[in-house]
Amino acid sequence: MANANGGITTMRMSDGNIVKMEYHDILPSTVDLARKYAQSGCPDRYVIYTENQVSTPQSDIFPKGEDKEHGVFLSCILRPSIFPSQAGFLGVVAGVGLITALEAHTTKELGIGWVSDIYCDGKKIGGATIEGKLDAFMSYEYIIVSFAVRLDEENFAPRLGDMIRKVFESENVSVSMIIAKNILSNFFNLYANLKTPSKYMDTYLEKFALRGEKIRYRTEDGKYKTCKVLGVQGRDASLLVEDRHGGVLELQNRALVRLPKRIRKTASKNDNK
Repeated sequence: MANANGGITTMRMSDGNIVKMEYHDILPSTVDLARKYAQSGCPDRYVIYTENQVSTPQSDIFPKGEDKEHGVFLSCILRPSIFPSQAGFLGVVAGVGLITALEAHTTKELGIGWVSDIYCDGKKIGGATIEGKLDAFMSYEYIIVSFAVRLDEENFAPRLGDMIRKVFESENVSVSMIIAKNILSNFFNLYANLKTPSKYMDTYLEKFALRGEKIRYRTEDGKYKTCKVLGVQGRDASLLVEDRHGGVLELQNRALVRLPKRIRKTASKNDNK
């Protein structure tokens, strides 16, 4: 599946499994291409990567009016032997893998939103999304885990990039690709322990940054209501919030929740348990 504007590189993960990463100079969407590959039978742990993605109106982490977005864009095709009830922690694993990789490339303070948005000094700079297709037996035909992170001088200083290039002794390896490989390494290391939340949940709760923030959620009648975040439920990663009447709600569907692009502080709390 190599192409004229990219190629394929192979990585061996800490669990011994091989990951193939197909890289492109620019793509309309890594998610769309990964979905096409997955539907055509592409194997487990095949990754689509680019550092330049065509700008879309839906993007909420990149400046408006630009024809392309620069950063890290990854979509990983997985073919796991799990049921939907076991997939609930994938977003947590993706969030922890993403933030721990990024922390090695910036001196700024990072925090995790819900489920896997990333905030840098209070501003949203990226996150991870999960989608999948079930077969007739209610197990996954495939799952696609996608990462998107904005890279700019504000968050990832040029001097840091120079240091990274010097360490790797390669002028052909961009900062984006180095970060992409670190994200994959961290993610797949945690993914190997998906069914053991104790391996990553404490880190997630420690870096959770939304406690005390106001968010909005959509009710059954289609209206949005404002509530305050209390924390994350450790047993299933659901979001605990308090409504304006003081009632405590447990939110589980990320698609029904609107998170702020900015928060008052990134400093995470360790009392979300």
